[in-house]
Amino acid sequence: MTAASVVVPAHRHGPRLVACLEALRAQEVQGDLTVILALDGDVAIPAGTAALADLVVHGPAKGPAAARNRGWRASAGGHVLFTDSDCVPAPGWAQRIVSALDAGADGVKGAYSSGGGRIVQRLQQVEFEERYASLEPGGTVDMIDTYSCGFRRSALEACNGFDESFPAADHEDVDLSYRMAAGGMRLVFEPEARVEHEHRATMAGYMRLKYSRGRWRARIIELHPSRSMSDRYVPWSLKAQMILCAALPAALAGALLHPAIPAAWAAAFLASCIPILSTALRTDPGVAPLVPLLVLARGFALSTGLVSGAIRRRAR
Repeated sequence: MTAASVVVPAHRHGPRLVACLEALRAQEVQGDLTVILALDGDVAIPAGTAALADLVVHGPAKGPAAARNRGWRASAGGHVLFTDSDCVPAPGWAQRIVSALDAGADGVKGAYSSGGGRIVQRLQQVEFEERYASLEPGGTVDMIDTYSCGFRRSALEACNGFDESFPAADHEDVDLSYRMAAGGMRLVFEPEARVEHEHRATMAGYMRLKYSRGRWRARIIELHPSRSMSDRYVPWSLKAQMILCAALPAALAGALLHPAIPAAWAAAFLASCIPILSTALRTDPGVAPLVPLLVLARGFALSTGLVSGAIRRRAR
């Protein structure tokens, strides 16, 4: 059984950091599990919190990619697991990832078990559940999120870890995943490796997050043009919704020519919502009536962010 380390990057001492570290200390793993807290900048961590980690790694504030790199490079385990400082891993989380790595995977993707009790948080969890439903348990994936994941150390070394030119917690894990997949590494989905999380608590916060996702997606498309268009983790319906939202002003203007044009747009949009509506009815039917509103907001935020990111990159 290969020894493992788990790295938690922290930019500040958030309210869930203690719960995260306590959950990691309670993990039962066959073999050694070293908990590493990688601080991103001058973070004031109380002594009691620091004592929950086996190792605290300090470094300048350069973002989570750099903090994760410092953490795994300071580790000694053959397997390196990652979660975020605002996530609380479920019992058995580490063992499920380690077992998949021991079975031959180069990288393992986990999942969110929950995202909070507010309506907007429940809607976001439905969004994740739609994506999880498109993946086969134990099957190959081409994108691994760092909120719940693990890699062979050799895979991280072969890719030189995360690209530290990504300064924020946005798409640095997508870039690493695409590079690994392009290198022929085997990335798999382990749906039972779950962590609790608090998704964005307001619609404004959710919109800002999606705008940022779209903006950084422009760089991913530039770096990985072929793979970013065929990413199996991004549903076809979401790609269609981004196009539809970008085309809405033209559809509304088209009403001057023929009233059927905006009606056709509305029909196409509602058709694109069917997959996530089906997921909502299966997992959280109480929020299903609000799903089209979330999808509309998401589509606008992502598409405007993508356009903004493309313009910024073109200007550079």
